Amino acid sequence: MMLERVLIVHEDVQVREFLYELISEVGFNVLTLPSGSEALERLKKERPALVIISDTPGEFSGVSLAQKIREFDKDLRIVLMGNPDEASELKSEIDALTVSAYLNKNFDDPQVIKSIFSLLRQESTIKPLPEKRWGSVLIVDDEPEGREMVGNYLRRRGFETDSASSGEECIEKVKSKNFDVVILDITMGGMDGLLTLKRVKDVNAGIKVIMATALQDQGIVAQAMTMGASDYIIKPFNLGTLESTLLSLLMVGKFAKKTP
Repeated sequence: MMLERVLIVHEDVQVREFLYELISEVGFNVLTLPSGSEALERLKKERPALVIISDTPGEFSGVSLAQKIREFDKDLRIVLMGNPDEASELKSEIDALTVSAYLNKNFDDPQVIKSIFSLLRQESTIKPLPEKRWGSVLIVDDEPEGREMVGNYLRRRGFETDSASSGEECIEKVKSKNFDVVILDITMGGMDGLLTLKRVKDVNAGIKVIMATALQDQGIVAQAMTMGASDYIIKPFNLGTLESTLLSLLMVGKFAKKTP
C-alpha cells in the first residue's frame, strides 16, 4: 500500500534529516527538498498530506512560498517553522494563508513534535510500521475499564504496556521494572496522583510521566508540571491524542543528539 507523503522544505540539512527520520518513523513517505522553487514545481504535479516549510526570507521560502502554493492549492495543509516572535509582524499575511500551524523550530520541546503528529493525524492515521516496537508504558488508574481500554489500544499500536490500580502498586512496579513512560491518573483512592508522581521521580528521576485528569484545575496541573510531569491530558481523552503525546516524548529522547 502506498504510504502518504509529507514534503519537507528547509535549507538546513540537519533539520531535513531530523524531520525525515521523525516522520518516516511513524509510517509516512517523506520527501525532503532544500529548494522552495523545486518544491513548487513538485507540488503542481503531486499533492502530499502535509508540507512543512522553513520560514526564512526569500522569494521561495516561508510566507512567500506559502503564498505561491495558495495560488493553485487553497486547501493543502501547510506548516511554517521558524521564530514565532519574529513572525508576529507578519500575522495578517500568515492568517490569510490559513496555514495549519506556525511552529517554533525547537525540537527539544516535545510539544512541537506532538503538534506535528497531531497535524498528521488530522489528515490520516499515524501508521507505525508493523515491525516497530515503541517504549514501555505503565498505565496507572483505579478504574479497570480505563486501564483495559488504554492498554488494548496501545498494544495494538506497538507499545509494551503494564498497569497498576493504585499509586502504591505503581511505585512497586517502577522499582522493579524500567518503564519509558507512566500515564498517571491524578485522582485515585489511596495515594493521590501528585504524591505518586513525587515518589515515582524519587525512584527514577528520568522517567517521563503524563498526568491524566478530569479536573479542569490549572493550579493542580501547574503543580504537576513543576514536580516533573512531562505533559498532561484531560479525561475523557482521545486515544489518538494520547498516542501523539507518547510518541512525542519518546521521539524527543531518541533524536535528542540529532536536534539541530
